[in-house]
Amino acid sequence: MSQALHELADALAHRVVRAPDPVRAERAERLRRHVAEYLAPRAANVTAPLVVVILGSTGVGKSSLFNALAGKPLSESGLIRPTTRRPVALVHPADEGAVRSGDVLAGLVARNSIDLRSDPAAISPGVVIVDAPDFDSIEITNRDLAMELLEAADLVIFVTTVTRYADQIPWTVLARVRQRGVPLLAVLNRMPDESSETEAVIADFRALLDRGELDTLGAFGSLEVVVVPEGAIDPSNDGLDRGSITPILAGIEALRSDQAERRAVIRRSLVNALQGLPDAIEKVAAEIDDEQRAAATLLRALDTRYQRARGALTQEIESGTFLRTEVLRMWLEFVNAGPLTRYISEGVGRIAASIRQVFRPAPPAPAAEIRDAAFSDLVASVVRHIDDAARQTADDWASDHHGAAALATEPGLWGVGEGADARLHRQLEGWVEGIGQEIRVMGAKRKGRAQAASISINVLGTSAILGVFLHTGGLTGAELGIGAATAVINQKLLEAIFGEANVSAFVEEAKVKLIAILDEAFGSEKARFLAALGPLAEASDLAAVLRSAAHRATRSVPE
Repeated sequence: MSQALHELADALAHRVVRAPDPVRAERAERLRRHVAEYLAPRAANVTAPLVVVILGSTGVGKSSLFNALAGKPLSESGLIRPTTRRPVALVHPADEGAVRSGDVLAGLVARNSIDLRSDPAAISPGVVIVDAPDFDSIEITNRDLAMELLEAADLVIFVTTVTRYADQIPWTVLARVRQRGVPLLAVLNRMPDESSETEAVIADFRALLDRGELDTLGAFGSLEVVVVPEGAIDPSNDGLDRGSITPILAGIEALRSDQAERRAVIRRSLVNALQGLPDAIEKVAAEIDDEQRAAATLLRALDTRYQRARGALTQEIESGTFLRTEVLRMWLEFVNAGPLTRYISEGVGRIAASIRQVFRPAPPAPAAEIRDAAFSDLVASVVRHIDDAARQTADDWASDHHGAAALATEPGLWGVGEGADARLHRQLEGWVEGIGQEIRVMGAKRKGRAQAASISINVLGTSAILGVFLHTGGLTGAELGIGAATAVINQKLLEAIFGEANVSAFVEEAKVKLIAILDEAFGSEKARFLAALGPLAEASDLAAVLRSAAHRATRSVPE
């Protein structure tokens, strides 16, 4: 069982990190502490001191009761509390080692969040009494500490007053007491002397306890309501008059003196807590299931939008329609110019001796301008498709709670990411450099024809680039003539220098590299959505792990 509890605590810690909002993270953290700092240590050592926690609202007399139990002023009392207040624990010196080693109150001691008052005259071995902060304090830290102590308690003493017993906040806390199954003793403080009113208040309080299903959680066998009269104060201990809390003193003394009874209460609290564990874990696991289903829907929408956009871009590239007509016409006119056309049509063999002369009569090559224009067209097309995909995905996500939360953290998701065009341009420049290097290598392997490659790498590189863009043809309409003619003449130019087989493989390889660049551009844009979605974007079996560990943890209880 201990191993399962430790696994459960680890899984809950993972849940805290992965939770999509603070409320769910806090719920998981509270449960993690209950498992790691109460259940696991208590299951490992049921002989450790019994922990009694005094809980209540501001000013109801918790510290007065604590001081009365101690017989001396160990915790500051009064209606007006300091804004920051640490819990105070009364412990016998014989039990102090067990407390400091983490057998009980492990988390609070580890974080130095509790004051230990070791006093052999105020308490006997076997019981630790804790005065908790107000669970309705204006300080969040105080409220958190009170709830943490509830998770660590073997027995709870709930203190309220005639004027506060019906408040909503205490009953929210008592609902957790019921869920945990921790034994409970109720104290109704400051009861007026009028007998008729006393009976009515007690009856009403008992009815509320019954409706809250707290009637079976009595600390000493059955639920008891200890009534403390108004004005029952002992100034010498800054607390309640000890005579007014005789049932409480007797009950705690019985636990102090009877190890078997004390152990029975500890085991009862542990068994009840373990029995309630699957339901508590199921709430967390069900949240995770819901989140995973929602995330799957969001991810499908994301994939669909970007796949469609990527497919539309592929069609534009393969058809060449993203290239402006004037760009193709400019290159076609240059390649068709005089000697270069003759060189292509007559072949390398008859002109190899004067290959340098082939390019000299031609006008200056507009290779750089053509390449830059082609890249600008390609980048503009990519950005347009990515922007459309981002906008459509954001629109899909906005209707989902988790998607809307992701969009709120990153408003830029409604369009293409900043700097995407510049990054793509840099990658394309690197792609061109690689093509130029390949052309040099191919030219060197073909010896005499290397002269042609060395004459103008820019010309041949631009031909190769346009060859990749127009390799599959498929042009229609007004661009059919220009695009087809450009594709054919680029192919012939490259084949005349490097050979048909070499060019085909070369262009295909360049195309594969271009596709990888474009895929990366789309992938990095999709990744922005995944980052905004956070841990929800990751597939997880955490719900199954939680359920399994909770089930295994409840199989056996130490005797």
